[in-house]
Amino acid sequence: MQSKKEIPPDIASLDILYARQPILDIEHKLYGFELLYRGKTFDVTKDQDGIGATGELLSNLCSIALDSTKANTKPSLFINIDRHFIESPSFYPNQSDNIVLEILETVPATPDILATIRKLRTLGFSFALDDFAFEDHRLAFLPYVTIIKVDVLACPPSQVRDLLPKITGHKVTLLAEKVESMEMYNQCVDAGFTLFQGYYLERPSSVQGVKIAANKEVTLKLLSEITRPDITVKELADLIACDPRLAVKLMLLVNSSLYSFVKEVVDFKEAVVMLGIEAVKRWAMILLLVAESTSPKELLRILLARAKTLELYASENNNDTEGELFTLGLYSGIEALLGIHIKNIVNYLPMSAQMAQALTDESGEYGDILRIAKKVEAFDTDVSTVESNSFIKINSNYWQGLQWADELMETLEA
Repeated sequence: MQSKKEIPPDIASLDILYARQPILDIEHKLYGFELLYRGKTFDVTKDQDGIGATGELLSNLCSIALDSTKANTKPSLFINIDRHFIESPSFYPNQSDNIVLEILETVPATPDILATIRKLRTLGFSFALDDFAFEDHRLAFLPYVTIIKVDVLACPPSQVRDLLPKITGHKVTLLAEKVESMEMYNQCVDAGFTLFQGYYLERPSSVQGVKIAANKEVTLKLLSEITRPDITVKELADLIACDPRLAVKLMLLVNSSLYSFVKEVVDFKEAVVMLGIEAVKRWAMILLLVAESTSPKELLRILLARAKTLELYASENNNDTEGELFTLGLYSGIEALLGIHIKNIVNYLPMSAQMAQALTDESGEYGDILRIAKKVEAFDTDVSTVESNSFIKINSNYWQGLQWADELMETLEA
């Protein structure tokens, strides 16, 4: 199983089941998720605990897949497996659809293990080779895997190009792990990778000094008006009426499974009244960003989950900052969404000094909350004693935020 950091005792006592990292295709569309065990029952640093950790992870699959009625629209779910798991087939799930089992680098290519993998492939299971660095002793796995994962920090794309002849003749897909920037993504594409995993979507190329395009300026001005603290219901309805995209999408949202009104809502002005001004302001923000962003939609999923997580955190703390923290989460990636420098955004949009401070340099109380939320997403448990309490609370809301974002993304893409 994957390595695990030393976790502070108070955090270690949590029932944290797993972390989820998206895997995207060459067009930045969602291909799947890698699921990493983060429970407290097993210690994945111990060789003998790997099989139990993987078994527990598989038993919770029903709560981590996207809620889709069409099987072919579900993302693939990548799960690490070690030698003990491979040698104990009784632990394998009955359902193999959408599951990709990652063979860890510690698994030897013995005749017995290769025979087991070959048999499992006939039952419909798919395999990936984790942390592949083109080692000769792992080449024996290639006839049985469909994906090889390469840590591009340890094995750079330039080196991969030179090593590709080693896998000639095998029908495998190259997946780049730890892609941390768009520059690295482009290098990986040139080297032949078609699947990608990392934080590159959230780290845009420099936009310092770039002039705001006319359409983006209109979007910012509309966002500025919509998010005015003193805006009235009539003013908000009139603003939405001026943009048919907002009006239509708002109607789709109101009549979706996200809400359960007794009767169908057919007039968007009625929708504003029924939802309430704060809810409509939030939807308008989201829909404007969706309409104007040229960034991959998966970035929006990340930000929506973060926004909802922070809102739930604020709600549990009863400090009346739910709306502001939701906006903070959504705006925390607006620079990448719109390709506009954050200082320009802060100057355009009405926001508190605390939010502006958090967005520009992650400082202040809100900045601390945002930084901890990002650590929860990456399951970076390197937190201080002071931070650990917030980590625990934000973590407890994280999966609710993810599930809400998944459902909303399905509605937005309908």
